[in-house]
Amino acid sequence: MKNIKIIILIFTILLYVIVLTGCWNYREINDMNIIHGAAVDKYREKDKYILTTEIIKPMAGQEFKMEADVISEEGDSLFDAVRNMIIHSGKRGYWSHAKVFIISSDIAKEGVVPVLDFITRDAEVRSDIWLLVSKEKTAKEILEGKTKLHSTISAHLEDKMKNEKSISKFKEIELYQFLDDLSNEGISPVIPAVHMVKKKGDVVPEICGSAVFKKDKMVGCIDGMQTRSMLLIKDELKGGVFVIEDVGEKNTDVSLEVFSSKTKVKPVLKDGNIIIKIDSKIDVGIGEIMGEEDLISEKGREKLKKQAQRVIKNQMEDVIKKAQNEYESDIFGFGAIIHRKMPDTWKEVKNNWDYIFKNLDIQINVQVNIKGSALTSKPIKVGD
Repeated sequence: MKNIKIIILIFTILLYVIVLTGCWNYREINDMNIIHGAAVDKYREKDKYILTTEIIKPMAGQEFKMEADVISEEGDSLFDAVRNMIIHSGKRGYWSHAKVFIISSDIAKEGVVPVLDFITRDAEVRSDIWLLVSKEKTAKEILEGKTKLHSTISAHLEDKMKNEKSISKFKEIELYQFLDDLSNEGISPVIPAVHMVKKKGDVVPEICGSAVFKKDKMVGCIDGMQTRSMLLIKDELKGGVFVIEDVGEKNTDVSLEVFSSKTKVKPVLKDGNIIIKIDSKIDVGIGEIMGEEDLISEKGREKLKKQAQRVIKNQMEDVIKKAQNEYESDIFGFGAIIHRKMPDTWKEVKNNWDYIFKNLDIQINVQVNIKGSALTSKPIKVGD
């Protein structure tokens, strides 16, 4: 009986320890600045970093509202700038709710490792924070934009990143994905590019295209159309629209919506040379016919199909040539595919991969399948 009482006592104590334990690092919300997004620039003259943060302030009331405040601070390093912000605001920053991290083009060209080192080490910064490269003069300008659709610019950018699959004009990249590509052999990373546009009196950030990297340095950019082709080559195209111009005898423009796509990349060794064979299959639907020509009939669809295959293939070839000749950066991961499928061959070529990639023979085959209920709808005709 005595042993049973001891066991019950021990069990009760353990239960209290589990249930009543508090958070060791608990902080009141009023004692910290909740950071929703950050941008980093650099003063070349002073050799100092400028950190700009968008801080959210929950407002009391019947409806939940948030206000945003943008503050900047400089420091000898990014971490130094973070701590200098305490002097500015009197509060420490809380990074767990940070959604976006924007890097200036100048820093991206110098190398992003120094600025990413801080957010990688900081325990509060999430590894799935979105990365962006600013195409404006500074990264700070992006957070200083105005939008009526969201309470903060960071929320605006986050929603755009989440809906990338419907657009396919940029590749959303989280911190851990960039670091994986950076550390892996045979692939160069990309980061989506952001710039400012004027819309109905507001100046809002627009994400389109990608910053191309070679190791940790930005070497150039590709536009939205080229980014879409890159996604198709990497078998990462989930949606978007192809506009096929001058189809048929009446030079009709047609919009094709991507339902799904599948791309297979196969490296082949022939006469001591590596050949990359790319086979892409794309299921599309007719979203819009900008003319009266009948492209719904079997004959018309065949015209449209051949033109679409030719256009898409040309776009794929263009972005490959740009990566090979202008940037010498394997953003498609051809080297990683060779590493995985032909490990012995990769050992022989990896030390000279930059030269081999630039002169790589790439063969592309594109198959377009036109599907969807829109096939039953004939083009709109205007009477005499």
